[in-house]
Amino acid sequence: MHKSAAILIVDDYLLIRTAVRQVLTELGFSNVFQAENGKTAQDLMRKQTIDIVIGDWGMPVMSGLDLLHWMRHDARYAKTPFMMLTAEANPASVRSALQAGVNAYMIKPFTVHSFASKFMAMIGTVQESEPAPEPVPRPDSAPPPVLKPTPVQADVIGLQAPLAERLKRCTVLIVDDVPTNIEVLAGALKDEYAIKVAISGRKALEIAGAFPIDIILLDIMMPVMDGFETCRHLKADPRTAHIPIIFLSAKDAVDDIVGGLRLGAVDYVSKPADPTILKARIATHLALATAMGDLKRQNELLIENAHLREDVERMTRHDLKSPIAVILHASQALLAGDLPDAQRERAHMIEMAANHALDMINRTLDIHKMEKGEYQPALQPFDLGALLSRVAQQTGLAFTDRRIAIRFAAPGDTVCLGESLLCYSMFSNAFKNAAEAAPPGGTIKVDVAPGPGSLHVVIDNEGEVPLTMRDRFFDKYATAGKQGGMGLGTYSIRLMAEVQGGDATMETGDGHTRLTITLPCV
Repeated sequence: MHKSAAILIVDDYLLIRTAVRQVLTELGFSNVFQAENGKTAQDLMRKQTIDIVIGDWGMPVMSGLDLLHWMRHDARYAKTPFMMLTAEANPASVRSALQAGVNAYMIKPFTVHSFASKFMAMIGTVQESEPAPEPVPRPDSAPPPVLKPTPVQADVIGLQAPLAERLKRCTVLIVDDVPTNIEVLAGALKDEYAIKVAISGRKALEIAGAFPIDIILLDIMMPVMDGFETCRHLKADPRTAHIPIIFLSAKDAVDDIVGGLRLGAVDYVSKPADPTILKARIATHLALATAMGDLKRQNELLIENAHLREDVERMTRHDLKSPIAVILHASQALLAGDLPDAQRERAHMIEMAANHALDMINRTLDIHKMEKGEYQPALQPFDLGALLSRVAQQTGLAFTDRRIAIRFAAPGDTVCLGESLLCYSMFSNAFKNAAEAAPPGGTIKVDVAPGPGSLHVVIDNEGEVPLTMRDRFFDKYATAGKQGGMGLGTYSIRLMAEVQGGDATMETGDGHTRLTITLPCV
């Protein structure tokens, strides 16, 4: 794959596209195209030949997975390398992408090094599997540079083979001091399992401690160390305690059977054992042991994820909000000055990214806590008027293409009691919803009215709430079909207001919608 290859980055988040393009530029790729969703990418690929696609999974209009499906059914792009760049990390999503024909799967967030390594490995693998004929070098020009494949381990964690297939790979340890018995058992089982044998309890302990054993068929009547003592040693060793043991013995007295089961054996089969019955019992206990092992690993993963979530939540709550607030305020200060157009665009990107990050933090971890009644806001006096002025300015800039006018004049005394960052997210969400609902060229009026011990912020926009949405306006996941809408906007607004001792209400009619957010004041 030459460095002149045409690469298409498909992501609905501009900052991700910008970051990926910068990495590709550092790798020597300059022929890079961008698209904000799968449909835009599809239209571009019909006009422009693309050699490599780097696509996000979740995008409006058309997802990355749908784009991949379309490519694999299009003769021009059936074998085009596709890297899925996504936050979807669960095994089911990875499996779906692999089945659809993805070449590489990259989890967000990523480092420059990890992206570069996986990207180079992907195009290197493609080059190895489908080598292109090497051009004959001309004496007057050097051949174009060719990227060397970089082998990288690409195992996907969490995708296991079906249970029946895994059972065929199991190893059975047969322990018996009579060679003839071992020969009979091994002959009956060798077509279905790997077989290891031991002619004494001591040897069985050595083998079980040194090799991966999945089940043990253990005779009881053996010299020096009988089956019961062998079982005790196996269950006392953490390395072998998990291995299921089936006793095989001519001793079929009740005390012998009960004694063996009390030692930790899973079954007891009397000699001579019927091969069909023995196979069925082995298969049953192997399946049970495998399922228990899977369950144990899942529980360990759940515990690890729970600890990770607590760590991330603690870090997000206490560590990330402060630097994000600094980034936000610094970008706003830059935008308030006289900047060249290029620098103003970059400052605006920084502001947008900080807003998005802050909004995502508040609308995930905080909402989860609010729903459980565990959120404890840090209520402090702050100037609500100044905050609303800032949000109004930013919303106006974000909707300049729709010519949305926001009319707001802060009254003299707007000192409110609340959590300023949470209120910033809440009102940004409310203003954004009003701007999206208003018609192009519409006006949003914002008024602050004092009440007994409270301040009422009334956000009035042109346009009425659909009849089907009015009774469930603040319900979770309720949406009127807005493209990319998740139905969490107004739901989170009410939660954020209530957790600060306030409320949110809505009135609609006469061509207008009025959202009133009430917060306590000093």
